[in-house]
Amino acid sequence: MAHAAGVRLPFEEVPAAVRAWVERALGSVVVSAATQQGGFSPGVAARLVTASGRRAFVKAVGPSLNPKTPSLFRQEITAVQAIGPLPSAPALYDVYDDGDWVGLLFEDIEGRLPAHPWEQADADRVLDAVAELTEALDPSPWPDAPVAVVRSAEFLSRWDNVLADGLDVPAWFDGRVEELAELARDALRVMAEGKALAHWDLRADNIILTDDRVVFIDWAHPALAPRWADTVILQADMRESVSLPVLPNDVAITGFLAAIAAGLWWGAFQPPPPGLPTIRAWQRRHALIHLDWVRERLA
Repeated sequence: MAHAAGVRLPFEEVPAAVRAWVERALGSVVVSAATQQGGFSPGVAARLVTASGRRAFVKAVGPSLNPKTPSLFRQEITAVQAIGPLPSAPALYDVYDDGDWVGLLFEDIEGRLPAHPWEQADADRVLDAVAELTEALDPSPWPDAPVAVVRSAEFLSRWDNVLADGLDVPAWFDGRVEELAELARDALRVMAEGKALAHWDLRADNIILTDDRVVFIDWAHPALAPRWADTVILQADMRESVSLPVLPNDVAITGFLAAIAAGLWWGAFQPPPPGLPTIRAWQRRHALIHLDWVRERLA
């Protein structure tokens, strides 16, 4: 299944000031810019080559493309700077912020995205890398990071909206929405105590595999959460295609899955936001994956 995708802007079409910043930072004129597809963010996402042969990856966006994305890029800047040099995070060369456009210039990583649907070897390798990453980020190197369930409280509390809007739900939990809402609320109270820095948005298209590295990219949503949060999020992305380790029988994990399902299910019924035309179909599909997992864990 393909992921949703934002609308990409060619590097040549970004403001001249942004292009000038890139060339100053790299010390040479850009002679090649290959737009990269995948991911939710609109704007430019391109692998660059300069006249001197230097390579880099640039991502940049302005509010005219999507009003919320620049603030997400600013969060990513703070997170990557706090994480510092880790093999599992991309090296950040430079940043740009003129109050309108925001850009990040990273190392260009020669690698590939994991296969999607996932293949077992990739899944095993990435889950091991997530465990190592969590160990490095607990406690968080950015102690003042947002608390995940506080920042995402609106998204994770959508069962009330589903009820208020009278939205249809899958037949198996018709009449059980209030039960799932309470399960989610209890989980969020537990999760608010987590002290690890979570990526909070792990999917196949936010991971690059090289011969000797697993690199987690797009740190736009970093937040404090329990150690297991990223593993749960990633397993949901893998669940349809590979065998996975059984997660602990922890009611907070089940409630977290129910909370994610709420946000996805309600969101799937909303108009698509600017620059993200495919996100609603993706949300519906993944809501059903989460709900099926909740049903399994409650059986």
